[in-house]
Amino acid sequence: MKSKLITALAMSSTIMFVSPVVAHASTNYLPTHIDLNGQVVTSPSHTTAIDPSSHQETSFIPIYYAMQVLTQLGISSKWDGTTWSLTVPSSLHADLSNPATASNQMYITMNGVKVESAPKLVAVDPASKQQTTFVPIYYLEHALQRIGVKSTWDGTNWKMTTGNTGTSGTTGTTETQTAMANAMWQVFNSVNWDINTHATMQQAGVSPTNAAVNAGQVATWLADWAEKSKGYTAAPYNSNVKKWVPFSLQYESSTDPYTWASENDLFQSTNVTSASSEISASETAQILSNLKWWLTGDRVVNGVHHLHVPMYGDYEQWTTSVQNGDMTQNQFQAALADATHYYDEITATTTGSTINITLPSVTNSATRLAWSVINNVYSTGYGGGPTRTGTALGGTTLHVPLGNFVRIVARSLDDGLMGVDIAYADQNGAPVFYQPIDSFNGQQ
Repeated sequence: MKSKLITALAMSSTIMFVSPVVAHASTNYLPTHIDLNGQVVTSPSHTTAIDPSSHQETSFIPIYYAMQVLTQLGISSKWDGTTWSLTVPSSLHADLSNPATASNQMYITMNGVKVESAPKLVAVDPASKQQTTFVPIYYLEHALQRIGVKSTWDGTNWKMTTGNTGTSGTTGTTETQTAMANAMWQVFNSVNWDINTHATMQQAGVSPTNAAVNAGQVATWLADWAEKSKGYTAAPYNSNVKKWVPFSLQYESSTDPYTWASENDLFQSTNVTSASSEISASETAQILSNLKWWLTGDRVVNGVHHLHVPMYGDYEQWTTSVQNGDMTQNQFQAALADATHYYDEITATTTGSTINITLPSVTNSATRLAWSVINNVYSTGYGGGPTRTGTALGGTTLHVPLGNFVRIVARSLDDGLMGVDIAYADQNGAPVFYQPIDSFNGQQ
């Protein structure tokens, strides 16, 4: 099968083709992960159809999600139903020679120059349940080659790398340690939810210089700050004596600061690929946005809440799982990392007295995650046992009536039902997504 991807914007309840020459479309939706420079940006669903030009089966994905990825490259998009207009910054050095002349159902332009013509179809995006325009990745891959973006598509993973990424993993002027540390501490000091004390750089043992800052340093500073600023009172396993337990990576998804930060999407939508990757000045704002998203558990984009597993200490869960001997440290960490990856793709909106929760598909999760969503009037998803079906697998939007709370749980069946269990209180008729409660641990 020739690799082709397709992208979205508007949407119907069944697949409907813009032109009768496009035929034999699949009604199945398949999991997709879109990856930019080693970081997963989004995980929509794709479908397949026959490309009328090559007469081969082609993969299609909603254009909306491709637009999200292009935004991370600094490319803005407009779609009018026929032409997808891309505005490419001069820093990407677009090759606009040999413009496209072939006719087709849609066109891709860069800075006003037609660079590709492609087929399209209209189908329902399973995430939004709306009619959406889909376009093929094969043609988009050709267009993106003009700005040095290389792509691979294996039927599930669309991986893109920017051609102008240097050995440091960044582009442009590098940020200094001092500037980055100062900016991070401004974010720390702006957040009050679930923070015991606002530790200073000195109290956290952080001493930045004017040298270039790398991702490993950023992650280490964050862990040092959390150890001094976060924690809670809890009793160890099999003990009634409570004690203050500071935040520690010993109880998190990884004891390595960079791995832990990456698993929690601190470097999402940047060119960071390793702990040694230097941070460019242009990437600082994105990392700070990701940091605040992690600390508050919520980020609102165009009225849509993008949820995040909040930065809570997992001491109690660790004592009852690892210290008690129910699982190994590696199993514990794998379950947390897997649950965090998928939980951070949840979106939510409210419509009247209903919360619309979009759960990503966990069909291919590494530890067989299963979703359950609960409040005082509603319950769906995983209900016990070794298997998971229906809404437990995600890939759907749930419409949950407002109640006193709503809990969203991601449980790992392979690793002793470990994972995350986050609750949101209902205040004044709406869930407070920016003050989540970790139901597994001591934050209630």
